[in-house]
Amino acid sequence: MSKGLIREYSDDISDELSDQLLLLKMAFSVTLSSLKSIKDLAELILITHSESSSSFPDIITACFLYLTLPVTVASAERSFSKLKLIKTFLRSTMSQVRPSSLAILSIDSRRLEDADTDKIIDSFADNKARKKSF
Repeated sequence: MSKGLIREYSDDISDELSDQLLLLKMAFSVTLSSLKSIKDLAELILITHSESSSSFPDIITACFLYLTLPVTVASAERSFSKLKLIKTFLRSTMSQVRPSSLAILSIDSRRLEDADTDKIIDSFADNKARKKSF
């Protein structure tokens, strides 16, 4: 397991992770059995036994990586459901470019709410104006 983690995150975790895991198991064998999550392990090393945290830098890094990775890919699932709604509503009346653009607008609706639509429309109109000023 640790070799795969080292291979995947070679920039962040060194080859010494396996040795550090063995050392951690020997040093905290009694305490490790009562831990329920990675967060508990990180708290044990960083808070409870902070004096020994410098002995386990790769384990701490692995804990941080694990705790910051998304648990699910809800955004991807949400994207597909939005695209499905758009496709059924406007089924065959448009090419592929339009539903993709509509899906992006629908998925990023929070960013769209913050955008100044009048400014965007004016900018588009200025760029596409056919009148030439003399």
